[in-house]
Amino acid sequence: MSTQPIEHKVYSYTHKQPRRPQGDVDFPLAPEQSKKRHVEVQDSRGAVRDRIKNILSEIPKRDGNRLSFQDIIDYRDALETEWDQTVGDDLKKFGVDMSVKFRLRHDAATNDVSASVDHPDKARIDAYFAANPDRADEFRTVIQLGKLVEVAENKLSPQDMNQTLQTEAMAWWYHSNMDTAALFNGGGVVFGAGSSAYKGVDILV
Repeated sequence: MSTQPIEHKVYSYTHKQPRRPQGDVDFPLAPEQSKKRHVEVQDSRGAVRDRIKNILSEIPKRDGNRLSFQDIIDYRDALETEWDQTVGDDLKKFGVDMSVKFRLRHDAATNDVSASVDHPDKARIDAYFAANPDRADEFRTVIQLGKLVEVAENKLSPQDMNQTLQTEAMAWWYHSNMDTAALFNGGGVVFGAGSSAYKGVDILV
């Protein structure tokens, strides 16, 4: 794992599919099999869009159930600030030395949040998140919102960031403009030292 600080409050993740060996190449399917596979792919895509819509559903809407990409940034920043403050205060009460920076990692498969192994209070931090799964859920949401923000900032002009879309249309836009598999990957941030979390690039190889 490699972590590299960046200036903006953005979570960025790299995911590369391994190249399949020649023997793994798919051959044409019979009509029944082809139809079944097509339906499975459509169902999978629908599930991803539903997940994106679910994330967007928590953001306060404008008239007509509309959102701008800037609304997502503002909501993510506010949620992140509140989470940083609440969790930081809780960890202090839990006896964690917040003067030492540490990395928090989210495991997408288990929804567990854990501290980097080099922190002296790792056991307490891990126990806090195990006892407070709602904080782990919020951490996952902040990370996923960060991924949506990153895609918008990389692909849209400042003017486009303020355009409003229906939630359904925005979910379609994200589905078409991002590696949706990355949305379901874990990730992390550097946290502590008496200030808000420092975002970083968290690449799993």
